[in-house]
Amino acid sequence: MPETIASLMEKLVPDPWRVEHGFSDETAQALDLTLNFKVGKEREAEAVLNDWIRRYQPCLFGRIAAKEAAITYCLVSEDELCGSEVELASHIQEARLRWTRAGFAGKSSNFIIAVLSRKLAQAVPDETVTAIALRLCSRYLQEHIESDRIYLDRIWLRQKASEEVVWEWLAGVNYFSAQGDRRWWQDHRFPAGIAFSVNSVGHMVKSGRLEKALRDLAETMGTASSKFRAPDVRSLEQALGIAMATIHRASNGPSGKATRLLPLKGAERSCPVEIPPALREFDPSHYEGFYHTDFTIPSEYFRPDVLRPKDVHPLDLDFTYLYNKDLDNPDYDRMGEGRRIMVEGRSGIVPTQSERYMKRLRGLETEVRIDDVPRLKKALSMRD
Repeated sequence: MPETIASLMEKLVPDPWRVEHGFSDETAQALDLTLNFKVGKEREAEAVLNDWIRRYQPCLFGRIAAKEAAITYCLVSEDELCGSEVELASHIQEARLRWTRAGFAGKSSNFIIAVLSRKLAQAVPDETVTAIALRLCSRYLQEHIESDRIYLDRIWLRQKASEEVVWEWLAGVNYFSAQGDRRWWQDHRFPAGIAFSVNSVGHMVKSGRLEKALRDLAETMGTASSKFRAPDVRSLEQALGIAMATIHRASNGPSGKATRLLPLKGAERSCPVEIPPALREFDPSHYEGFYHTDFTIPSEYFRPDVLRPKDVHPLDLDFTYLYNKDLDNPDYDRMGEGRRIMVEGRSGIVPTQSERYMKRLRGLETEVRIDDVPRLKKALSMRD
């Protein structure tokens, strides 16, 4: 029988390297505020995390969401982490439903579970921390979780106009931790003991376009509110440039950058998208990383090494989900453009997992009833 999170927390070992070297100033300052988090003071802690992301997180999509206060948070105290796992799971699922509801309305494309635990933040990243991360993630995604695998959540968006339309996206789940601060994988540092982040670029793009279209309609009808900000990411083509810029501005850690763009080879660019001038010398189809950016819990993070171990080798990673519409690239539909799953007045049967993602169905929309998507149905039944 697997150990409980509470029993695993008792096995954590303080990190002697961290005791000697401490955290970077920006991370230490945020930790001083977030690690004193008390239930009922969520807004204050979220403001600290948003400010840190805006200023120090290399991911530009995360910075955009933090600037707009468009991240839905699930804050977990150390007491909650070490208490009843049934209650912990319920707490996480309630926050996940809030995110589902906010995403459906186009208000949030990002979800972060942040465990504000001093004991975890100061522990050696080892097999015990791995076990805690795996068990916590399983409580979140409600399935068995293993290291070095890709796990996905789902998010939906509604367009309510002449007919109601709903889109669905898959969104990757990624691990972050204060333990990464000043280590070779520090792009995945975060001022919390453990954090899981979900970010749907496709949802961010389409919800921004929807908001802009509704604003244009309101202006035409003379009913526009003064509260409006044009979307920062207006298309998947623009998102590609932002994704490339995120990799290009990776932090220069103790072993150099952990991800990097690759020089463009050949006379012609295969990508049909216009690339920002500063990035045109780089390949828009793939990049290089010393950890797999799509793996939810990369095993490389759970070693005490400060410098990148010699047995960690570069991987070839992909940008094409943001622009390649070919039949053999279903991720463009699943994670970029989004799948239209419902049209008002029409319904269908939910396909099996294998049917939904078979490449031969890539070009087909999947129509279902909201009643057939339990989490979405439950989120929409929540009271404001």
